[in-house]
Amino acid sequence: MGMVASPEFPEWVLAVEAMVKKTAARILSQDFTVMGKGRQDIVTGLDYAMEREIKRQLHEMFPNDRFIGEEENQGTPGPERTWVCDPIDGTVNFVMELPYFGVTLALLENTVPVFSLIHLPKLDETYMAMRGKGAYLNGTRLVSHPDRQLARSIVTFGDFSKSNPTSRPFQIRAMQKLMVEALRVRIQGASSVDFAFLAAGRNSCHILFSSSVWEVVPGTLMVEEAGCVTASLNGQDYGFRRKGLVIATNQQILDQVVRALDRGWRSV
Repeated sequence: MGMVASPEFPEWVLAVEAMVKKTAARILSQDFTVMGKGRQDIVTGLDYAMEREIKRQLHEMFPNDRFIGEEENQGTPGPERTWVCDPIDGTVNFVMELPYFGVTLALLENTVPVFSLIHLPKLDETYMAMRGKGAYLNGTRLVSHPDRQLARSIVTFGDFSKSNPTSRPFQIRAMQKLMVEALRVRIQGASSVDFAFLAAGRNSCHILFSSSVWEVVPGTLMVEEAGCVTASLNGQDYGFRRKGLVIATNQQILDQVVRALDRGWRSV
């Protein structure tokens, strides 16, 4: 399938895109302080500044919409139109001057994601998706890779989950198993990058154990609209609480990865 230009997105989508890119360019170039955020986590003053500014401008555009942000406005989506934002996803990478971090934003209507944006400032890449209209990188449509095999694939894992820490022993075993069967196994340190690269076909599978709405929702709509497929892992079957997600560019890779995870767990 050839690449095609982006469709005529509604004007509000283009306004939101411009707002996020302009806000990121202005705020993320400023000096910042680093603060602790629980064990093995940090936050900067710019995380708060970004979230407050995005929230302020969204409320100017859409005064009746709700807002959920990672830093100051946590909550659960309901029937109202709700924006979900991670102002700096991959803060550790950002602080360490690694380019793998991003700004994520999604709009939900009656808890269903209908719009998603992932902006990777240091890579000059902006990914956008609308339900039923596809996913796009800088205006070019993203398509799935139906013929790729696990042996020729990069598999990424989310950082060892803070919201689902009981998954860590399983994740270590899963990584050990897939090191043998995949081309490479990596942790990139930012869900924004994980989902964006999966949608773009740079990586072929992503496995995560987070239940945070701002970490999962923007990326899942993006990869679905790029043609990826998803399976849910019942954590009780693998010795951890809650669920995990496996997302792959095609069904064949998804099936191969799920079988490998199952074999890796049962053989221990």
